[in-house]
Amino acid sequence: MAQPTNPTESATAWHDAYPTPKLDIPRISAAELADLVRTKTVGVDYIVVDVRRTDFEDTFVKGAINLPAHSFYPTVSTIAAVLSRIPLVIFHCNSCSPTGRGPRAAGWYTEELERQGIPAAQSSARVLDGGIKEYSRLYRDDNELISKL
Repeated sequence: MAQPTNPTESATAWHDAYPTPKLDIPRISAAELADLVRTKTVGVDYIVVDVRRTDFEDTFVKGAINLPAHSFYPTVSTIAAVLSRIPLVIFHCNSCSPTGRGPRAAGWYTEELERQGIPAAQSSARVLDGGIKEYSRLYRDDNELISKL
């Protein structure tokens, strides 16, 4: 593990306290998500889970819920029990890099569904390709697709 360059930085990342999840969760494009927001019912057909913390306070996908990644793993069994009623659960963070918050939470969710014996046909996870940065870049002026505080 690399040593911190700043004495006030921690040598461990927030996610080091939790198991590394599957990180090969399928992705969904910003255009595909925009189509869902326009044509499907949030909370019934799909749900968007924004796993950012304070950076959630600016711009977010219309109808998204905020479940910060930093507290996601300890509550994943309850989250899965509630969200597993929704067929498509889309996770995102800022940019959804391969090992970012969105892919981690999606992986933990997928693994918890498997542990609870919930089939992928009932509920499955996706990661928003490019995260909120890409989605916002494309749709920042569309009030049907984006909410701003």
